[in-house]
Amino acid sequence: MNTTNETKKIKTFDRRNFYTLKDSGMVFLLAIIVSLGLSILVSYIAMAIATMTKMPVPENSDLATELSKNMAFCIPYMLISEVVFLSVWCVYHKVCKISFSSTGFSVKKLNVWTFVLSALTGIVCVLGFVWLIEGCFGNLIEKFYNAIGHKSSFMSLPLDNVGWLFVNLLILGVVPAICEELLFRGIIFGGLKNSFGKWTAISLSSMLFALMHQNIEQLIYPFILGIILATLMEHTGNIVYPMILHMFNNFTTIVLNFIFNLNNIQNSSEVFNLSWWGVLCAILLAIVTCMIIYILYRFYLCKHEKLETKSQVLAEDQNNKTIMAGKLPFTMVCGIILTVMMLVINFLP
Repeated sequence: MNTTNETKKIKTFDRRNFYTLKDSGMVFLLAIIVSLGLSILVSYIAMAIATMTKMPVPENSDLATELSKNMAFCIPYMLISEVVFLSVWCVYHKVCKISFSSTGFSVKKLNVWTFVLSALTGIVCVLGFVWLIEGCFGNLIEKFYNAIGHKSSFMSLPLDNVGWLFVNLLILGVVPAICEELLFRGIIFGGLKNSFGKWTAISLSSMLFALMHQNIEQLIYPFILGIILATLMEHTGNIVYPMILHMFNNFTTIVLNFIFNLNNIQNSSEVFNLSWWGVLCAILLAIVTCMIIYILYRFYLCKHEKLETKSQVLAEDQNNKTIMAGKLPFTMVCGIILTVMMLVINFLP
């Protein structure tokens, strides 16, 4: 019995409880390559099955378009990236002998006020930035697409009744919030922070988070959201709070789209007024939102008692010695190049 306990202690001791820059680069590249490869493979298999079964295709459509409307294909396809992110996170910890506690997941020491404010911030971000980014920038992109004859297409789930609302909340709200946070605010941000310092790590991890979406229409808002999520992770040391913020951010977007669908609103230009006063109101709303977030950051988050773990203490010690001394690893550069290439391919007509 004593021998067994000693063996467990030795195994626990052998596991490191911090992330390195190498971890950040390798995990990012693996997540991008595996998710892209699986997406292509699943698409080809689905196309082959649809062709063999002679799936009916209307004259004004094509097989790929009709396949994207099939929920038997659509739902698994939309979960590929999230399943890959979670799998990479789990397998990488096991293979590299990293303690799962390095991510900073803790439910026992949750602060109720921080939990609530995280949820409210997720809601405020959507309400404060969606008019400016989606209404103004989004419509400019849409006009450019129309000018070059390119039709932007997004795979989406039905959202016309309460049943599908809950399916959307689960698949597009809960799952991405958990899987993406474990990867981006867990390993990637943690490794970057140990070599580049806090704010550089926040910016870089947010850029990678935005590029991960591989769509030019989804670059600005994910970058802003990534900065807020990484800042929250840095000051609380508990990844549960970024998960909650991310989750309620997704919930708000889904509920707004549900309301738009109930009112038969198909185009963002029908919602957002693009006159000069409409743009001015959008800018003012974004400024007010920034002020609210800053007040929460300055007068609450900065004074919040950080949940420190051994990994975070070690990271802070390393951080003080190596601020701005790190260089992007080759694996991360490859991942960035790959995501930019996919971004360009998706943008071209």
